[in-house]
Amino acid sequence: MLDGCWVLLMGSVVVDVKVRGPRGEVVVKALVNTGFYGDLLTRPDVVEGTGIEFRYERWRVLPNGRRIKVRYGLGEIWLFDVVTGGDIEVWERLRLPEGVDVLLGVTALEKLGYRVNLRTEELEKVELYLLHL
Repeated sequence: MLDGCWVLLMGSVVVDVKVRGPRGEVVVKALVNTGFYGDLLTRPDVVEGTGIEFRYERWRVLPNGRRIKVRYGLGEIWLFDVVTGGDIEVWERLRLPEGVDVLLGVTALEKLGYRVNLRTEELEKVELYLLHL
């Protein structure tokens, strides 16, 4: 098991993630969600003080089929000792399990070089390959 990573519920992985913007950073508990095709989703108050400007908008579809508009800005996402730039999406009405601050999506995992091992229910480091020269 990687330090800072534990199982919340059967099949759920929670990790400590640092989100950094131009004026600050915050360490949050992130539920890894491989069904979320995005980088990071949270409520605005969770990343308040980081200086991330949420000036862009996009539509998201909820599991019940309802469409919502979320705002997003660009920030750094740190997982363990690896960093990537990503879209930090915010939605005022987001409800997450107790003890969870954000959803960490599959695109951030891929950019950071991690995947969920379904057998162990843990994150594991994978090599990032350059396919063409």
